[in-house]
Amino acid sequence: MNVKDYKYIIEIAEQENVSKAADILCITQSALTKFLQRIEQELGVPLFFRKNNRLFLTEAGSYYTEIGKEILRLDTEVEKGIARITADKEKQIRIGCSVGREDYVIQDVLAPFFEKHSDVCVRMLGGTSSSRLDMVENNELDMALVSSRDYRPGLTYYPVANATLVLAVSQHSPLIKKAVSKKNSLYPVIALEDWIEEPFIQLSAVTASGKIVREFFRKENVCPKIRLEVNSVSNCIAAVESGIGNAVFWEIPRKSRKVEYLTLKELRPEQQRMYVACRLNYNIPAIGKDLLRLLRHTSTENEQI
Repeated sequence: MNVKDYKYIIEIAEQENVSKAADILCITQSALTKFLQRIEQELGVPLFFRKNNRLFLTEAGSYYTEIGKEILRLDTEVEKGIARITADKEKQIRIGCSVGREDYVIQDVLAPFFEKHSDVCVRMLGGTSSSRLDMVENNELDMALVSSRDYRPGLTYYPVANATLVLAVSQHSPLIKKAVSKKNSLYPVIALEDWIEEPFIQLSAVTASGKIVREFFRKENVCPKIRLEVNSVSNCIAAVESGIGNAVFWEIPRKSRKVEYLTLKELRPEQQRMYVACRLNYNIPAIGKDLLRLLRHTSTENEQI
């Protein structure tokens, strides 16, 4: 029994006539008569009795139509609710990214995004890639900006850009003049001996950059002059801009930031591929596709992510 069955029986009851109900329902009288007979047979009880060529509800029929009207009301409410949720999907989006990339997403992606979508609400949550992917899998986020090392089989990954491990220095650092431009290097190359004695800003060991750099120092048997330890790339950049020291991390677009990037001569791991991860069954709305386009556009416009 489906919602249509209740609608047909209610219409017969309101018109007190199968022929009139059939006209309103845009079906033939014979089809509606057969339908009524089938429903009464399935229920094992008559829903109507005839008097003076009019149909009146039996006790079972009255109960059936009373419940049927409530079912129709709930069905309409469900349709409206689904339509509202679908409409909301076009007006809001939830995105996650690592703490170090929040500034980049806000300044280079969301700012131009809102110029086109002024009526859209974006919920952005920072944190570790692992925690953001957990939220994507649990439908708490629509998408998350992550690296290739964070692959999970139940998600779809859209490539955004590559990231290179760099030494970030202030725009006035004397290291810039010491660095050497090379043909196959995105940034000027600096040797360890030229910067290891400089004040250093170290990323927490919970970050990928922090782990790589600590292992590098251990293998090279060197001890940097750590002046500050932070837990995000955005804090690193702010500290470098302030002249506190230099820092090593996976690059992010540095548009309008007062830092320069240098390539490390002795530490050049394979580039990190950046992706936007979504659930396999997630149908990306138009606003989500615009965000993806902006992520790709700004990453190439600002060197690389």
